[in-house]
Amino acid sequence: MYSNIPTIDFSRFLDGSIEDRQQTVSEVDNALKTIGFLHLDNHGIEQEKVDTFFEWSKRFFNLSEHEKETLCPTPQSFGQRYFGVGKESIRGQTCMKESFDFRNPKNNSFGSWPDEKQLPGFCDFAADFYQACTELIDKLLECLSISLNLRPEESLGQHHTGSMFVSSLIHYPAVPAQLIRSGKVVRNPAHSDFGTLTLLFQRNVGGLEIADMSSTDKSSSTGVEKSGKFIYVGPKPGSILVNVGYLLMRWTNGRWKNTVHRVSEPPHPVSNKVAQETGDQEIIPERYSIAFFSFPDEVTIVEPFTSCCNDQTPKRWGPINAGQYLLKKRADLYF
Repeated sequence: MYSNIPTIDFSRFLDGSIEDRQQTVSEVDNALKTIGFLHLDNHGIEQEKVDTFFEWSKRFFNLSEHEKETLCPTPQSFGQRYFGVGKESIRGQTCMKESFDFRNPKNNSFGSWPDEKQLPGFCDFAADFYQACTELIDKLLECLSISLNLRPEESLGQHHTGSMFVSSLIHYPAVPAQLIRSGKVVRNPAHSDFGTLTLLFQRNVGGLEIADMSSTDKSSSTGVEKSGKFIYVGPKPGSILVNVGYLLMRWTNGRWKNTVHRVSEPPHPVSNKVAQETGDQEIIPERYSIAFFSFPDEVTIVEPFTSCCNDQTPKRWGPINAGQYLLKKRADLYF
């Protein structure tokens, strides 16, 4: 079912005719209803900018542990800190990855950055990339609001000023394939995102798998991981992978799917020559990705839109405070 994630040419919404825009709106709506994921082409973010930020990411993670650990404020610091390998846990499973999460770099109150002498130009480039992602999210929210027939005062953009947006540089160190297969360690176990929309940038090393939610009667991440079928979704050059977060699913009364996904072993680990006494073993190469998470503003009350509720699809959820929900979810992830 999910072997072919829909690919959508977003230039038709950005620069096309009224008919082109409406066709794109329909395609996005259908992808989010059936899968909850889509590949976005011609999205307006130059590939050179993406490639350059991946190089910055490598340089950041090559800093010493001491240099990176200085960027670790309290766990309550929403969206701005470094998390070392093994510092993130999902359902008791420790994740073999490290990440640097940051909010708008132009707002100095959000947290610390590496010293300019360590990575000259890093913060400025991150700010430029962050702004490009924010502008794309704004256009996607406009597209979604049209799809939902929302009034101007209801539009999703009204609830997303960017104050709670988070960008994340992610590094999965190389690891023996047998460790992953044995279940002793995980890269990122089955989970679903909890905000509005996520933008995911991948490089040549894969590992992302999306659950076929029709393969199981379970809805929780734990249940899906135990009984569901997962489909590998490889990197697609030039595309951004977009997926629905829990709060957007809730806003749409379940119309758009908050699909479970994970990062596991890619299809082709590499053989590595190691010490003679241990022989050859398969190694899962290191993986880099960049995620951009859009969250509603802290004071937003998320409740299903009236346009998504009717006699056949009654309202499934009551109101929830977005800020309180997000802080709790973040606190549950890290230790």
